[in-house]
Amino acid sequence: MKLGLLGYGKMGREIEAVAKSRSHSVAAIADIDRKLADEQKNFLSADVLIDFSVPSAVIEHLSFASGLKKPIVIGTTGWYSEIERARKIVEDSGIAAVIGSNFSIGVNLFISAVERVSNLFGRYRDFDCAVLESHHNQKADAPSGTAITIGNAVLQNFPSKKKIRTGIPQGKIGEDELQVNSIRIGKEFGTHSVIFDSEYDRIELTHVSRGRRGFALGAIMAAEWAVGKNGFYQFREILERL
Repeated sequence: MKLGLLGYGKMGREIEAVAKSRSHSVAAIADIDRKLADEQKNFLSADVLIDFSVPSAVIEHLSFASGLKKPIVIGTTGWYSEIERARKIVEDSGIAAVIGSNFSIGVNLFISAVERVSNLFGRYRDFDCAVLESHHNQKADAPSGTAITIGNAVLQNFPSKKKIRTGIPQGKIGEDELQVNSIRIGKEFGTHSVIFDSEYDRIELTHVSRGRRGFALGAIMAAEWAVGKNGFYQFREILERL
């Protein structure tokens, strides 16, 4: 494949490295120093676009991909308030879009495990639960998009929890609230834990990321799958097909 990269930061460079290891090439790059309009000719030769940029640019990039009739993989987070608008752009244009808060195969399998385990512990009123994540001190958002996704996986399977509560609570937390909290420290790449706690037991499920390579590999696999497809997909929806 020939790839068009929207965003060329650390993740963009990792995607380029993984792409080359799988015999793909990069046909076009757009970032702060390479404006999209100036690079449009190069993007015409790409088979699929991959976006790891900034939230404010996602709709513009999606519209750009739709105009070119190119499938797109979106790993940028923090833009999901616009998701219905994004879905309409994709459906109207007939392209394929694969989005995800995290493209790590391990993280997505971890979330599947969280769903199943939450369903087990959620049957017993003695158990409470919470989500804790930690990242490096330069990360812009808190909680992470992955932590929110994990939190929603718990909510759907743990009947006593009805809503997510982020940040340090001021006073007592409600019994129906799922606390999703964050730590920002040093160079920590990313750790997510789901904790189940009762008077007699404490059980933790934890995923520890070891680098960007796993995220990049998942994005490339999604891009390989998206060529020739149409529709709006979450990465987890296509994981079994991969």
